[in-house]
Amino acid sequence: MTPTLKFDNLAKTYREHGAGKRALNGISFAVGAGEIVGFLGPNGAGKTTAMHVLMDILFPTSGHAEIMGLDSRDPESRQNVGFLPEIFAFDGFLTGTRFLKLFGSLSGRNQDLIAAHIPELLTFLDMPDAANVRIKNYSKGMTQKIGLAQALIGDPQILILDEPTSGMDPIAKARIKQLFIKLRSEGKTVFLSTHILSDVEDIADRVAIINQGELLAYDRVSSLLAANERGFKIVFAGGGADLLGALVGCAISNDSQGRTEVTCPDGKSRDFTLQTILQHGGDIVSLKALGGSLQSQFLRLMHQEGLSDD
Repeated sequence: MTPTLKFDNLAKTYREHGAGKRALNGISFAVGAGEIVGFLGPNGAGKTTAMHVLMDILFPTSGHAEIMGLDSRDPESRQNVGFLPEIFAFDGFLTGTRFLKLFGSLSGRNQDLIAAHIPELLTFLDMPDAANVRIKNYSKGMTQKIGLAQALIGDPQILILDEPTSGMDPIAKARIKQLFIKLRSEGKTVFLSTHILSDVEDIADRVAIINQGELLAYDRVSSLLAANERGFKIVFAGGGADLLGALVGCAISNDSQGRTEVTCPDGKSRDFTLQTILQHGGDIVSLKALGGSLQSQFLRLMHQEGLSDD
């Protein structure tokens, strides 16, 4: 099956003051249809450069990128793509409705469908009253929402999004996560760059992690987390001395709030501990896989393990 998106030994070097600066160093990976893929890395890692090659904003120095089997330099490759760049500036004198009609017409979609879709989009994004307001009067969060709306207005099969929820409030971010899950259920592909790793962990099928232009990891989220699991931390309250005496094979300590923390080395001891706590009347406050969060794995790949709270 043809990948939806493909990077094939993609490299990009910028010229600065007569010297070359390598932004991408031969990255290769493919994204399938109906997947949500998080594209992760610190600032300056090369994420935006890779997206700009996909959108033919930048030419690669070597290698190439593909969309639906077509070279990304072919205009037809982007016929069914919705794109939101990290930094954008729209005509502030257009109202939300006129702006979306303009981008809808560029998509080639039926204009009656576009007109019907606009109020649906604005309502979903919780900004129906902004339809007739000029963009120059939008807040940062509203501007980000209208940017995402223009990527969605043509009902594309592929979304390429660079920091799509930047500046949005928590409710809006939760709505967008639900939207991405819905799009995946429809067989659509969402390729997004973001620094909100917990969101990626919640919804992504795979992640690609790059740094200094190098691809460090590309794997399913579940596989990446399971391969680096280092036990479990359980926090509970109550239960008394009998409960503490019944817990064996686990390290026990107290946290700053007087609750008990139990560190278990594996799933078997985790299950035993949870059952024992409940049998002795303890209240489970939290259960966390150590070393298993996407953030901890990201920090490990960046050689910044000391910043993890696992």
